[in-house]
Amino acid sequence: MQLTVLGSGTSVPVPDRFPAGYLVEHDQHKVMVDCGPGTLRRLIQASVTPAQLDAVLLTHYHTDHCADVAALLFALRSPHLSNRPPLTIYGAPGLERLLEKLTEAWPWLSPKDYELRLCEVTPGTFDAHGFEVTAIPIRHTAQSLGYRLRAGSGLVALSGDADTCDELVDLARDADVFVCDSAAPDDLKIEGHLTPGLAGGYAERAGARELVLTHFYPECDGHDLVAEARAKFGGKITLAEDLLRIPVGAQ
Repeated sequence: MQLTVLGSGTSVPVPDRFPAGYLVEHDQHKVMVDCGPGTLRRLIQASVTPAQLDAVLLTHYHTDHCADVAALLFALRSPHLSNRPPLTIYGAPGLERLLEKLTEAWPWLSPKDYELRLCEVTPGTFDAHGFEVTAIPIRHTAQSLGYRLRAGSGLVALSGDADTCDELVDLARDADVFVCDSAAPDDLKIEGHLTPGLAGGYAERAGARELVLTHFYPECDGHDLVAEARAKFGGKITLAEDLLRIPVGAQ
């Protein structure tokens, strides 16, 4: 199982970080978690085409986490990417309305030569394209979900955007890799988001093996984010960067 960071940034444009997006692979199965603007380009840079995606899991509906869904659906109408297997998009209730409104504005997003499946999910566990996925409500928006993806011997947990809540411990419990919102340094916390120290505390409580700090606002520049997380977490700590590949579980 492998995780590739497609976007480690936020809605604030910076030169080297696109907004949120992650690719999780196991055997031939390929799933994106979040699809922020620019992440399709990163997907290609990771040597995966949109036609190879089995599914997209959306943590919530802020633009920096889902804007490239429109770009993805438009791309899949191209003859270069046509006649693919069904694509499934998962998200909290509100997903169907989002796609309805997008297609109303841009009718050319409607599927052509493939089947699009929309699956509104509530907290719980379901099977998705070779992965056992558990959705857990996370404090950020009313629709926010974190995801645990298990396949083979690997388990990766992704918080999406998050603020303080005990559900993060359930999300990251015994995860091989815990990808966690760490939007600003400990002394500059942003409402609706975590800091490296808070992320480290949740990772420690959950018994996660590796903590991947991500979703960095410009306030993070010049700060030792690893040291802030290390004060609370004794496991491996990684700073996310776009196109970073991380093995998950036994290789």
